[in-house]
Amino acid sequence: MEAAASLKQTLTHLFDAVRFADHARQLEESARNTEGDLETAFSKLEARTEELTNLLASMKEESETVLKDLSKQLEGFLVTAKDQAKNKLQRKATQELEDFRSIAASEKDKALKSLEAYFASDPLPIIENITQVRLSDELYEARSRCECEGGIKYDFRLAAQNSKLFHQPLTLSQLGHEIKVPVRFSRAILSKSRVPGFERLDQYILASAESSGGRLRASFDKSGNGSKIKVITSGNQDDGFVGLEYTDQVQSVNVMNDPSLVAYVDLEALKKAAGELVGELADLSKKKVALLRFSLNEEAALDDLNHREILQTVLTVMGPSYKALVKKIAEGTPAPDTNDELTLKFIQERLKALGGELSKSVSQSLGLPAS
Repeated sequence: MEAAASLKQTLTHLFDAVRFADHARQLEESARNTEGDLETAFSKLEARTEELTNLLASMKEESETVLKDLSKQLEGFLVTAKDQAKNKLQRKATQELEDFRSIAASEKDKALKSLEAYFASDPLPIIENITQVRLSDELYEARSRCECEGGIKYDFRLAAQNSKLFHQPLTLSQLGHEIKVPVRFSRAILSKSRVPGFERLDQYILASAESSGGRLRASFDKSGNGSKIKVITSGNQDDGFVGLEYTDQVQSVNVMNDPSLVAYVDLEALKKAAGELVGELADLSKKKVALLRFSLNEEAALDDLNHREILQTVLTVMGPSYKALVKKIAEGTPAPDTNDELTLKFIQERLKALGGELSKSVSQSLGLPAS
């Protein structure tokens, strides 16, 4: 992603994720304070009640019957009053806790959605991007795994059901390919010569596939007899190598390691089919649905992420590019590919929305004076 588009994503979705997460943390702190305040109020109530109980106990020691009877009545009233006061305090605290926790949960959800929107656009330089599909109960489960500069890694679930190929079990015949894989030799009945035996790859169903950097690892299964064919490519269609393995209940054959079989492999057709499959997986990788995993140095639960640390890492990685871009914008040069929406005023407004000391430190990272 270009620096201008990345900066806009950072100013919007990532800033929002930080704001929502900060608010959720503040609400959770308020909830903890409410629990502490309730315990304090209970302790004070018990202390005051004990003082009055001691006073009533001294009245019981009086010789006059009237005072003794009065002390018993007051003791009963005191117990009732204490219980009522505790219930009132409990109800008030419970309502406050429910409010704090409910709003905090909502803010956490908004923070996660903002973070999803941010990383769905792949705003950071990517070291490796892997797209995987796996057939399960006649449906493909799909995910993308991305490693970025700065040690950030994240996985997204992909919408395989919205793909033109992966919404149902896939065979290469759906791509228009009829590929025969030589897997054995047998003797011709009349000539007694050895003839190759083929398996039609287009009749096999794609069981799993993984694509990264133009490379492909794909496993195809043939229902009914347990036969499997694995296809591995090292890169682009022109100069990459192809690995081809066949397995059934009787034998396991590395086709490309057998010179007598390699001669019968249609490498051009195989590379073309693999290239098209890589292209379809690349298209599927754009259909992100939900963030599944996230790690910065180490994996953390999605509802327990340190959004400020994520923002700081992004600024460390993209800081020089962002700073150079903001300098040009401040000088009056429009930011490319942002429909003139990325202006100095817009940047300053977003920084103001971020608020507090964080706004000042981010302003410095962007080369702007702290507002």
